[in-house]
Amino acid sequence: MNYPQPMLRPNGWTRFREWVLVWVCGGMLGALAADAAIGSYDVGISPIKPILFTLASVFLCIGVSLVNKPRVCLAVLGVALLPAVRLFDAAVLRRFDSSYQDQIAMDLARMMLVFIAMVAVFSTEKWQKTALWAAVCAMLLTTGSEIYEMLGFAKFSSIPGRYAGFNSHPNFPPVLLCEMLGIIFALSKSFRFNCLMIAVAVPGVALTYGRSGMLVLALLCGAYVLLNARRNFGFLVIVTAIAIPLLGIGVAVLQNSTQHGVMKDKNTADRLEAIYNLDFDKLKSPERVKDLNDAWEEAMKKPIFGHGTGVSGTLYAPHNEYVSIWLEMGIPGLVLFAGTWLWLVMRSVLTGGKAGYLLFALLAFTPVGQGRIEVPHFSLAMVAAACILWPKRYQLTLRSLKAAPQGDSAFTPPHPQPLSRQG
Repeated sequence: MNYPQPMLRPNGWTRFREWVLVWVCGGMLGALAADAAIGSYDVGISPIKPILFTLASVFLCIGVSLVNKPRVCLAVLGVALLPAVRLFDAAVLRRFDSSYQDQIAMDLARMMLVFIAMVAVFSTEKWQKTALWAAVCAMLLTTGSEIYEMLGFAKFSSIPGRYAGFNSHPNFPPVLLCEMLGIIFALSKSFRFNCLMIAVAVPGVALTYGRSGMLVLALLCGAYVLLNARRNFGFLVIVTAIAIPLLGIGVAVLQNSTQHGVMKDKNTADRLEAIYNLDFDKLKSPERVKDLNDAWEEAMKKPIFGHGTGVSGTLYAPHNEYVSIWLEMGIPGLVLFAGTWLWLVMRSVLTGGKAGYLLFALLAFTPVGQGRIEVPHFSLAMVAAACILWPKRYQLTLRSLKAAPQGDSAFTPPHPQPLSRQG
């Protein structure tokens, strides 16, 4: 007679290594995504040098992942291809020669280490919980540091009148917050928790006075709420009753922030007016149009192979990732960049829209941004997207050596077993 087998509870060591993986490694990945170490060190809040924090995080994440029996998602190799090619171009080929080239190569090498650490952590059994906590942690650190700056305790932003938090440039927090919301929407089934994270993102985006950021956030969150409104109608009524007066207070605070005594900051005031009036003429930036035209003209001088990794962001600022990649790496880089998006989107369509919010958040900023390939939050979002869309994992194992029959003088050396697929 067969009796049901009792469920085995994890022992103390298993619970400990899983706890470290989720909360410690996830927190470190969130801090890396939010640039918390760099931002806090630059203003004197933290004495820890960013490179030391990065190395410690990378080695700890890889080490903890190894004891948690990792199984690799091979799809991450696809999203790693473009960063690897850019690192090779900057560090080995060095086609763009400038006094900043060594720093560019070091930054790209640092990002590749962070990328490897993320892949290692996301190869473990608890990767979904770890990714969710990393996204939440990054959002809390980003919005929290912006509020901290708004209250006058520190100065992070490189642009007067706008708040950036740890990211230092106000164009990055909206991108980060939308990407992290995409991860949360994909991994969390709790509508109420996700609405709470939307409430965390709204002030973080608003304080940057980012026009494209507010537009993308509104589309992302609007679609999510509308598609889930029928099942959560009662909760949404309560949330709406609370949110409307809070939004009014928030707009008043932002308007007051544009006023400095009797002087008014025209840049932030125009940005704010364009956002809440949805004035598309003011949403456009003449400076960005000129920057884009300059970069486009330069790209056309070497359209096949580009000018080399590093020229975009150093000499030119197109504020468009397609032009930025074309300017640096020519047509092969542009095909690789666009091909990666097509590959991810097609997989999402074939799996019923899985990770759709995350892919929208990633794609929506490509026409109006640049340099995201070089920042940790983009890597976190891309690795998460690949792991969500391709849930199969592969583990490298070795086939055991069988004893040869006696009298057989032939010796067959052991061969490594090919990658075996595990669900």
